[in-house]
Amino acid sequence: MNITLAVEKACKEKTLIDALTFICVWECERAINQARFNYGSGANGAGWDTCFRICLESVMNKWKEVNK
Repeated sequence: MNITLAVEKACKEKTLIDALTFICVWECERAINQARFNYGSGANGAGWDTCFRICLESVMNKWKEVNK
């Protein structure tokens, strides 16, 4: 699932806090998979990154759009 689909699915939750929780869990799972696949490949040995700010902003913007 890509971020667009994850945001759409998150925004089907009943509340904004549930939507934000969904996207945080999704991002954690994505980052863990990336870290497992890329272990040790980064400059600092990490080989992974997170996009929590983008995920949270995306859900909040979409939430406003669908809950006017």
